[in-house]
Amino acid sequence: MNPRSLKIFEKKKGIHISPENIVAISWTIVIFLIYFLKATYEFNFEGWETGILIFGTIYIIGLMISTFFRYEREIGKYSGKLTFWKDRIQIGNKEYKIEQINKIEFNAYDIKGTFVNSMLEFSPHLSNGLNNQFSLILKNGEKIKCNFLQTESEKIEFFNEIFIYYYKKGIISWLKLLEILNIEDYNEIQKFKKEITIANTVQN
Repeated sequence: MNPRSLKIFEKKKGIHISPENIVAISWTIVIFLIYFLKATYEFNFEGWETGILIFGTIYIIGLMISTFFRYEREIGKYSGKLTFWKDRIQIGNKEYKIEQINKIEFNAYDIKGTFVNSMLEFSPHLSNGLNNQFSLILKNGEKIKCNFLQTESEKIEFFNEIFIYYYKKGIISWLKLLEILNIEDYNEIQKFKKEITIANTVQN
């Protein structure tokens, strides 16, 4: 049974505003301020306000259109791999034996390139695939978490062999296994259950 790996990503904490958003907000403020001064205090900008308005409008429209083709920013850094072995799970440079593990859990629905928001806004609409979390709970009560990258070619539902083995070892529940492997149809679930039962019978 070959090990399977995913890239670990450490997210940088805090509130982060993209340069595009800063420029767009700044343009909006400038345009509002120009027309406020012109209307309220009768400032004479000698026609410059029209050019600024046109340029700013074109920029904002172009920015909003470009968001449908751009990926979310990766705010943080990659830090090693999350590797699933038959006898252990490795998170970065730390290893945890199967015998130490009580259970593992996933919150993994994010795939790089997925369209994440159809609203008109300044943020990119293509996911960076990093909003996935893995949790490892040890028998001593310790809980270790990490975020990881999923792409169309590297996602947990392809790791069926190793996760079926973990299910047999009791560190993944049946429902979580079905969720991980993306098996939802009733007939498919029954077929999958039968396959596992037959495999267990053959091994025994």
